Amino acid sequence: MRLIIKLLICLCLLPATTAAQEKIRKFIVGPHGEQIRIVYAVTDILPDGYKLQSMIIDLARVKNSNEEPSFVLVDLTSTVRSLATGEKQQKILVLRWKKTGELEFKCDGNWTKQEKGAVVDKIQETTKSVIQSVPLNSKTPTEVPVTTELEQKLSLVFDSLNTQALPCLRDVH
Repeated sequence: MRLIIKLLICLCLLPATTAAQEKIRKFIVGPHGEQIRIVYAVTDILPDGYKLQSMIIDLARVKNSNEEPSFVLVDLTSTVRSLATGEKQQKILVLRWKKTGELEFKCDGNWTKQEKGAVVDKIQETTKSVIQSVPLNSKTPTEVPVTTELEQKLSLVFDSLNTQALPCLRDVH
């Protein structure tokens, strides 16, 4: 009888461990006060922990996805955590720009004007691709499918987060 119970437990847990090895992706858009919020999050299960990457975009309401919003705020966060040791490596970058082109980064809690560069251009280009790929008129939070092309662009943005190219990138350990 014990053997049968152990076999049943193994059969129940086997699909769960296989599913846990996949990426978990969420891409949601919806109203957030007087703004629109777009959230992209992907979690990769690692052998000793996990990696969580998120992009949160807040923007002024627009009539359609072709219209440029009066402002865009982007929060990029990448976290790698070891469950065995509890160690955490986290990178956080918060930036915003206005329709006028003015670009600011959040550095040490304060907004500072910054010049554009290749990495910032890539972040802005990817953000615009995200904005154009979601239904901006959602009345409630709506999950949106992630295209392979967009997922690759987002992955490249997270891979480009380094303190040499982005002086206001917070690197938390």
